Amino acid sequence: MNKFKTFIILLVSFILQTTIFSKIDIFGANVNLLLPAIVAISQVLSCKTSSYSALFFGLLEDFLFTSFIGVRSLSYFLIGSFVASDSFRFGKGKTTGFILTILASIFNFLLLSLIYYILTRQSGFFNYLPLPLIVESLLNGLIYFIYIGLVKKIMYIPTYRM
Repeated sequence: MNKFKTFIILLVSFILQTTIFSKIDIFGANVNLLLPAIVAISQVLSCKTSSYSALFFGLLEDFLFTSFIGVRSLSYFLIGSFVASDSFRFGKGKTTGFILTILASIFNFLLLSLIYYILTRQSGFFNYLPLPLIVESLLNGLIYFIYIGLVKKIMYIPTYRM
């Protein structure tokens, strides 16, 4: 049941991202709703569920909006796997998630810029630094607080006492 709820949360985020939030420009930056959603879901659910959900929606975004398939899906998959990984003992608190969302936004930008530069030899890297990247990272971090409240309220994680 949590897989279906994860799919619905990410689908609604994807639809809002592509229809409404892609048109809103704040200091040259656009909010990416999928990154905070992926971080929030990865903190609550298992590594397998969160990383494969991120991979699916990254592929969906690649198929619809980019000329290179797999670039965003790789980034989202790595972020989902990293946050949900058991080998990195991240706290499940809101401040940790806020910091991870900011770092994920910066990582996403750097990875996409590097791959697009390698593939096309054109870079808008220095056009986007530093103010829009900082604004986008902070906005994604603030939106994370909405997602973590939503995910914790919707997802049912059974706890058993003996």
